[in-house]
Parts: sequence; C-alpha cells; structure tokens
Amino acid sequence: MADKSDKRKELEARAAEAGLDYPHNIGDAKLEERVEAAEAAKAQAGGGQDAGGSTPPASAPAKTSAPKAPELVVEVVGPRKGRRRAGRHFGPEPVIIPLDELTEDDKAALVADPVLTVVTRPANDF
Repeated sequence: MADKSDKRKELEARAAEAGLDYPHNIGDAKLEERVEAAEAAKAQAGGGQDAGGSTPPASAPAKTSAPKAPELVVEVVGPRKGRRRAGRHFGPEPVIIPLDELTEDDKAALVADPVLTVVTRPANDF
C-alpha cells in the first residue's frame, strides 16, 4: 500500500477537525470539496473564530438559523432483493433523499439504473 501524500494527510486532518465522515477510498479532489463545504458550513454556523483569531465571548449572540428544508427530494424504490447505488441501499420501501445531498454522478447513476424507480418531487409533497 502506498504512503499518503502530504496533501492527503492535510485533507484528512482538516476532515477530522470538521467532524466529517467520508469513505476511505474517496479521491483527493472529492475529499477536498467536502472538507471545504464542511468548513464553510461550520464557519457560517458561528463555529469558527472571529477575525482576531479568538473565540467569541460567551455573551456574544450566536449566529443561529433554522435549517432550511430541502426544496426538492428524490424518491427511489428498488427491487425486492435490494440494490446499492450512490452509496445507499434501495429496496421495495421508498427511500427519500434531499436532492442537494446527491452529487451529479449520484443522480446520473440512480436515473440510469433500469432496476430503480426514481422520482424527483417537491419536499412538501410528503
């Protein structure tokens, strides 16, 4: 097994700091995208430091916002025996996935699979 590059080690350290779970075989580019998204979300949620490099005092109002409900979801139904696609398992019971949780590759894999029934609809239809 090859040693990890310095870039990979740095990405994994950043992922751990951000509390990000990821598959061990994820590529560096994809991991970097996920790490940057997690860091941005953490900074937006007020989990970061202020411009001076210190943690805001406890009396400072926290930046809180209600999680935004997904606007579109994908409903996927698989065969009775089950089927794995896009890192998920699909069987006869519908699986509802917020559209923004799927990558373009995931969406393409789901739609292209002839065994899966895939329907995209507004989240408020459920």
